[in-house]
Amino acid sequence: GSRTFTQAPCLSGIPCSPAQTGQAALEMLLVLLILVPLLFGGIELARGVGIRHSLDSGVGVASRALSLDPAQWSWATQVIEDSVSNNVLGGGTASPPTVRAFNDAGTQLTSGQLAALGFGETFRLQAETAYTPWLPLVTGGGQAITIRVSHWGIVEQYP
Repeated sequence: GSRTFTQAPCLSGIPCSPAQTGQAALEMLLVLLILVPLLFGGIELARGVGIRHSLDSGVGVASRALSLDPAQWSWATQVIEDSVSNNVLGGGTASPPTVRAFNDAGTQLTSGQLAALGFGETFRLQAETAYTPWLPLVTGGGQAITIRVSHWGIVEQYP
């Protein structure tokens, strides 16, 4: 048997020509080429802000703990790692954080040097992690971004 096809009506109820259908498809493609990167860009921005917030929060807690007891380096670094990896918005997409301590002159301290700081001495705790956003249809969208935060602390442990 033979088949008959009916042409779909346009918005006005009049059948569309093939040129109009092709134009609509092209317009939809152009709109999607703009909207898809915008949508994913917004999502990835939120994930990056979430990772930065969790890193900042972890470094703040660790800095306060090290102010009270500078010998708790391993616990402090674990708190920072946990805060980033347990982030709901994207902890699994960030690299494990690198944690460093500096004295007030900007010289990097080892965990032993940090533990030896005296009452009232200041230090700066810095952590950084790399985050790679996923942006489809964007050239260079997969470049790693380094997120870095630091908090100052004053040793409050009295000898």
